[in-house]
Amino acid sequence: MRKHTKTSKVTYYIGIFLFAAGFAFGTTDVSVSYASLSIPLIVIGIIILISTNFFKSKE
Repeated sequence: MRKHTKTSKVTYYIGIFLFAAGFAFGTTDVSVSYASLSIPLIVIGIIILISTNFFKSKE
């Protein structure tokens, strides 16, 4: 993560958090309203993780 900017690092951790929350809602026994959020949270987390590659610092 040395080559990445501060914005990239922040978006990386947000993406990890959203992916983990979606994965947790999908695998545990929670109410139906939270379970329906699992797939969108996982997809948004993956998209954010992919977008962090575009915030590299110039060397």
